[in-house]
Amino acid sequence: MDETEYCLWGLVNNAGLLLCPVDVELQSMSGYRRLMEVNFLSAVAVTQTFLPLIRRAKGRVVNISSMAGEVPMLSFSAYSSTKAALSSFSRILRMEMLQWGVHVALIQPTGFKTSMDFHITDTEK
Repeated sequence: MDETEYCLWGLVNNAGLLLCPVDVELQSMSGYRRLMEVNFLSAVAVTQTFLPLIRRAKGRVVNISSMAGEVPMLSFSAYSSTKAALSSFSRILRMEMLQWGVHVALIQPTGFKTSMDFHITDTEK
């Protein structure tokens, strides 16, 4: 099988990181950068890498974002900003990939209990 025969039917970008929620002025720039790298830029990099194979198969890209990217949440500026970026990226990618028959899905779950929410009290949930 030569290189032109390889294809990829699907890609799911599901990496996510949440730092302890703090007000904007208390969140370090390194915290913003770290979240942007994991929650947004990693999905862009993986998508760019595999898009030729996905396009060849007329496959699908699924990005797992969050409703936090759509709904402002106090003390979540870093996390919410990264999820807003991923959601916007997904919508634009969907429009760009229409001509190739590639489907792009955006999943934006709301809050639910995971190991990432250990710092949120029950009254905040």
